[in-house]
Amino acid sequence: MELGWIAVAALVFLARMLQNGIGTIRDIWVIRGERGKAAVCSFTETLLWMIVFCWVLRDFFDSPLSFRTLLNFLAFASGYAAGTYVGVSIEERMAVGHVTVQIISARREREVGRMLRERGFPLTTLRGRGRYGPRTIYQSVIPRRTLSAFLASVEREDPEAFITIMDAKSVRGGRIRTRS
Repeated sequence: MELGWIAVAALVFLARMLQNGIGTIRDIWVIRGERGKAAVCSFTETLLWMIVFCWVLRDFFDSPLSFRTLLNFLAFASGYAAGTYVGVSIEERMAVGHVTVQIISARREREVGRMLRERGFPLTTLRGRGRYGPRTIYQSVIPRRTLSAFLASVEREDPEAFITIMDAKSVRGGRIRTRS
């Protein structure tokens, strides 16, 4: 059974989106040192790429300047772009790993730390000095899935706090909050 040219273009788009979405997730697993998961993603990604590329190439060799070929090229490229978007969206929902959050507060020095500790977040407190006087620096390593709650708590307590967030590739020792 021969698929219509619009159906082929739709399949090219969907398969390419899936393939690149998997590739984006693979990149995250590689960065986090998850070799096995990255290898499974690589295999699946490559298999999908070969299938999609063959579909597009077949139509190109049959009639290189046709509307069908152009449509497949557009589906191939737009599927790649959509796959990047989908992959990043999935990765954000997975919220794998930990982040290091640093908060620099000029006011409410005690309240911010007490409030975060009451909510179960691990916290290290340092004294600092900024351009306009003393500051309290809080540092916490937390699971990424708890980041939204952490930030909402800080912003409620000190809306003017300066906050930086860094990805933590590896975490060892100490105590990390595991509840969400």
